[in-house]
Amino acid sequence: MLSLGAILVQNLVTRVTDRVEETVDSARRNAIGGLIAGVLLVTAYVLAVVGGAVLLAERYGTAPALFGLAGGFLLLAIIVLVVVAARNRRERELRRIRRQQLAARRDLMAAAASVATQKPFAATAVALALGFLLAPKSRRDDD
Repeated sequence: MLSLGAILVQNLVTRVTDRVEETVDSARRNAIGGLIAGVLLVTAYVLAVVGGAVLLAERYGTAPALFGLAGGFLLLAIIVLVVVAARNRRERELRRIRRQQLAARRDLMAAAASVATQKPFAATAVALALGFLLAPKSRRDDD
């Protein structure tokens, strides 16, 4: 007969094994489905570009149609690169601001620790102030 501890460990290992197997199976299904959908989307995109080229070639001629499509895609690529660069610049700025805020909090906590060793009542007031200052803020906007 197994002890209670052995039964609990066996139950825990069985649950973890089942969850890992379910997660792996789910990830495998998602990867296969995503791969198939990706191939179909790329195929549809290529066919749409070829169809657009044929349509434009009938109307304007082959060379102007291809150069027009190439120019359009080049313009779209430049727009995407500008948007990505702007987002990266914004993210860098936000990281810099977060680092400055973290440094200010560390300095404030160091000052509070030094005050706490010298004046316990002042330390209590500083701890309360820090609690309100560092309390997690709601990310929900109540507009």
